[in-house]
Amino acid sequence: MTKFEILFGIKASEVTNTCVLLPLTGKGILENLGVKKLLKGKLYASGQAKDFTVIVTGMSTGLAGDAVLYLKETRCQNIILFGSCGLVRSKSGTNIGTLVSPVISHAMESFTDMLLDKKTGWKDFPADKKLMENFLKRYSNIKKATCATLGSLKLEEGMTGLFKEKGINVVDMECSGVFSAALHIKRKAIALFYITDIINEKPFYYGLNDKDKATLSLSIKTSCHILCDFIKNDLIS
Repeated sequence: MTKFEILFGIKASEVTNTCVLLPLTGKGILENLGVKKLLKGKLYASGQAKDFTVIVTGMSTGLAGDAVLYLKETRCQNIILFGSCGLVRSKSGTNIGTLVSPVISHAMESFTDMLLDKKTGWKDFPADKKLMENFLKRYSNIKKATCATLGSLKLEEGMTGLFKEKGINVVDMECSGVFSAALHIKRKAIALFYITDIINEKPFYYGLNDKDKATLSLSIKTSCHILCDFIKNDLIS
């Protein structure tokens, strides 16, 4: 058994041209992506949809970034990070359930740097320009966003001023790791997020009201169908 199979639960040769990375598997996501079974490795769980491979990475910049680095051993050329994100502040047309795709992610991943209130020197990592342009051109209900990938859920609550100053719309915990690792191995990467919370307004640790729950549930289902459609029509080779 190879290192890849031990870590991912599948052989490197089984990985398809496109991989969808999931930090978490929320209710109905695997079903809506068409994944019937996950095979568990030491670090990751992997499954096959009709046209792509799904890898569950866990919520961590390091784990998600490492998963991308290991994909260099496979024929995967396109990587899509798919999951939830937090909104910095609500505004017209953007709220719980809105679908966004980051043009760029600020690598604010260090818990210690956040704790010490570092405000400068963050590196930025972009999505693949051509892949993203094709994606957004096909689906008008997805908004462009500027993302910050963070190392702390608690500390983000005191950083909204900095986020607004830098033009950051959404925050997550994996995106910059995926984008930087994809650049390193010369693969294409984009991300699709659904907004699940709003910092200091509708924080992640409070439950959503019934209307927001229904909106979010529909958005997740819609985003799964978007991914399947995009991969089938644009990325199969």
